[in-house]
This record gives sequence, C-alpha cells and structure tokens, in this order.
Amino acid sequence: MFRLKYVPEEEIDDIRQLLTEHDIDFYETSAGRWQISMAGIWVRDKQQAEQARALIREDQLERSRDMKIPTAADYLLGYFQHARQNPAEAFFTLVAIGLILSLSILPFILS
Repeated sequence: MFRLKYVPEEEIDDIRQLLTEHDIDFYETSAGRWQISMAGIWVRDKQQAEQARALIREDQLERSRDMKIPTAADYLLGYFQHARQNPAEAFFTLVAIGLILSLSILPFILS
C-alpha cells in the first residue's frame, strides 16, 4: 500500500491515523536490520485496499500542493542529517563517488 523508506515520521503517523479513522485494518513491516526488506504499510482485504489507495492518493495530492520546492541548501542539509544518522553508508557513498570520478577522469589524465 504505502512504502515507508525515506518518509518522515509525521507523514507515516498521518497515514496510520487516516487508515484508522476509516476502519481499515492494516499492518506494517520494517526494512529489517540490514535495510534490505521493504518497509511498508499493508492491507489484507482487497476492498479495503482499494479504499486505502484512494485515501492515500488523495492525501498525497494534498501534500504535494502544500510542498515547497527544495533548494540546493535543503539537499545539502538533508545529506548531512543522513550522514549523521548513517555514517558508514555516507562514508562508503563518498568513497564510491570518488572511485567512479577517478576512473572516469583517469583516461584523460594518462593520455
């Protein structure tokens, strides 16, 4: 129904409340220890699933109308917040970027 990866906690709480208010029975799964599973909100009943999709779609449309366009500073701030929460992932991402850049530029330096 609704993937939870990179979704702010307040938005997840709003979706939970929305489903609860409309008596839609749901359950959640986590991404697990290694973050390889899909974290999400799921609905077992197909009829309720259709109703939940419509409610979530409406909620997401409303959120998109109120959303501001992120700036470069917002992206940078987001990266630093992510790096603080996941330092190993941030470090290896920077190493991978450096490796790819060096491999891309190396042929031009050597010729």
